[in-house]
Amino acid sequence: MTVESTEAYEERNAAASSDPSPEVAVQPSPTKNLTDEQIASAIVSRLSRDDKLAMRDGDQAFWPGIRDMMVSGSQSGPWAAGVLPEHHLPGIHYTEGSRGVVLKGATTFPVVIARAATFDPDLEERIGAVIGYEMRAFGGTLFGGIPLNLMRHPAWGRAQESYGEDSFLIGAMGSALVRGVQQHGMACVKNFALASMEHSKLSLDVTIGQRALYEVYLPHFRKAVEAGAAAVMTSYSSINGDLCGHNKELLTQLLKTDWGFQGFVLSDFIFGIRNAKDAALAGVDLEMPFQLHYQQSLPDLIDEGEVSEASLDEACYRLILQQLRVLRKGSYEKEKVGCAEFRAVAQEAAEKSAVLLKNKGGFLPLKDIQNIGVIGRLASVANTGDRGTSETQPTHVITPLAGLRAYYKHKIDIWQERGQNINRALQIANQADAVVLVVGNDHSCEGEWVSSALAAQFHEVLPQPRNREEAQIASQFLRSFGGGGSAGNQLTDHSGEDGYGSGDRESLRLPPHDVELIKRVCAVNPNCVVVVMGGGTILMNEWEDLPAAILLHWYPGMAGGTALARILSGEISPSGKLPFVIPRREADLPDFDRNARKVIYDLWHGYRKLDKDDVTPAYPFGFGLSYTQFQYSELVVTPPDELRTGGIQVQFSVANTGHYAADEVAQVYIAPKGSAVDRAKLELKGFQRVSIPAGESQRVSVTVPIEELAIFDSERNQMVVERITYDVIVGSFSQDPNSLRVELDLFAEPDEATEEPA
Repeated sequence: MTVESTEAYEERNAAASSDPSPEVAVQPSPTKNLTDEQIASAIVSRLSRDDKLAMRDGDQAFWPGIRDMMVSGSQSGPWAAGVLPEHHLPGIHYTEGSRGVVLKGATTFPVVIARAATFDPDLEERIGAVIGYEMRAFGGTLFGGIPLNLMRHPAWGRAQESYGEDSFLIGAMGSALVRGVQQHGMACVKNFALASMEHSKLSLDVTIGQRALYEVYLPHFRKAVEAGAAAVMTSYSSINGDLCGHNKELLTQLLKTDWGFQGFVLSDFIFGIRNAKDAALAGVDLEMPFQLHYQQSLPDLIDEGEVSEASLDEACYRLILQQLRVLRKGSYEKEKVGCAEFRAVAQEAAEKSAVLLKNKGGFLPLKDIQNIGVIGRLASVANTGDRGTSETQPTHVITPLAGLRAYYKHKIDIWQERGQNINRALQIANQADAVVLVVGNDHSCEGEWVSSALAAQFHEVLPQPRNREEAQIASQFLRSFGGGGSAGNQLTDHSGEDGYGSGDRESLRLPPHDVELIKRVCAVNPNCVVVVMGGGTILMNEWEDLPAAILLHWYPGMAGGTALARILSGEISPSGKLPFVIPRREADLPDFDRNARKVIYDLWHGYRKLDKDDVTPAYPFGFGLSYTQFQYSELVVTPPDELRTGGIQVQFSVANTGHYAADEVAQVYIAPKGSAVDRAKLELKGFQRVSIPAGESQRVSVTVPIEELAIFDSERNQMVVERITYDVIVGSFSQDPNSLRVELDLFAEPDEATEEPA
């Protein structure tokens, strides 16, 4: 339906208010002097109870919706909820996708974990603006692809849909995506909270203490709320025994009351809530994507007084308020979807996300090369990530091979492994001046997972078919997801053990055939760059000494091949930084059982855990090489004027002392000294990406808000800043041996701190 502007809506209804006919009596009579809040309240007051109930769930009946989902694979168009044309309410039109809108032709960006490696919130906001525009061009109004869950363990199948292991980085990047999307529509952040496993996601109960919850797993969600997110989606997980979708303390007390969230809460799809009463009382405003619990039970619950009319009004008010804020956005041209301007943003993200982990003797960039051997099964594959609900449908994908051929022309020899004799690969490697070996993971190795016993597990919450057609759909669903999986799978395209989709990873290492290929090719020609594709941590210690260079290429989106060629050729310098630590052993990370039903989350994971255990990583958090060198100097740290609301000013100089113009991600870490409790040795609390020409220097200023130093005090039930000293550390990565360090006493006289050697 056509979405009219707020001004047109107000003018039409102001005129209609003079008509006393019954048809117009339920219409509000807003004027241009009313706020959105006043207009939303007026609309709610004139809706019937049936209208209000119709706003509380998806507009499509359950079994027809399931049929469409099974046939299309995920989403063929926006899912509608609460469309009331008689009241000129456009409703909510939901679109999926974390690397771009999932509808045909939309721009495909690198996966979220790759974009985290850019450490570039400004770029992420521009990506959000493209996504928001394309969503609106497709008729959508709510983008549900802002995943804020922390990567507690990299074996998580959907780690690629995370901004990594650090709450501060997640908050900065996720908030930027929110701001970008909401230039055009509504942004939905997910999954609130503690979604970090795939195989057991529908039955996982997380035991967690207050410190870990408030210091590690929730701050990034709060930042996204403060950035103006229109919606928050619940998680399938339970927290300390309470399903997130039924958790009133989480959704109403914390989110809506303590944080002042003005948007609406929607359920994770189909199984995000299991009981209408519990969900409604907890604060779930909208059940998505189809009619299920609310449609079946909410009318009776209200009649019986178990759910109040006031809560119904509040949910509708929240939904209408966000719709009104979308109405004033502009017009959108579908012809612009996937245009060159948008693809250029995707290419920029792919370029800035690539992380150079090794470059022995300055092997890269590949200049004055006469012959390049391109080897590996992923070299010519459109490898953009998982094929679950986040799968996009770009018009084309530039593969590594296509990108290299476009740049190096006739200088390419290719071996792709598909049934070919490996001796041919070794012959190519032996004759080449340099080898580009493309290895790693794809959608068959990691991603979303759907249990084959889904219907059997949740048969009690599925509605009864209303007619023969629905009964046939239900029967097909039961055959596919009744425990045997005999009917195959149409929701994802790869079958895993006892389920559909690849799910959580069994190993953090490369597939054995890739390791064997690296060893044999490098034995013939060590002038080799291993280009690693994937969506998370990959352990490399069994082969990392063999090639001359290692480049982490991720799932780089539709323009990844062009980005790869520009980096390898030296047109641009790699500038990505690791958004997680890469350990030497899986044992250095927390335990991970992908079939666990109960887990304990504490303060320790990722680089925080390795630091606590005094374990040296293979590649530290924030690490990434460049084709040039940077030198830090002149660190000055100024305490805030006001301890409650101020910020710590961190100023320093960064000089590009090499021969390439390049970007550097300067990072600020805070290390508490003399804390009364067990705390991380240091944590990221600020960063800034800067572009510096060769031979030049730039003065950089980073503000660290005072609240970033706070920890949770259980006795006072609030976040507090300890009266201790802190080291402010500035460098190129978390364990930079050339970093600068200043001791800061927040409660001393406000003199500028002076630099000390690290």
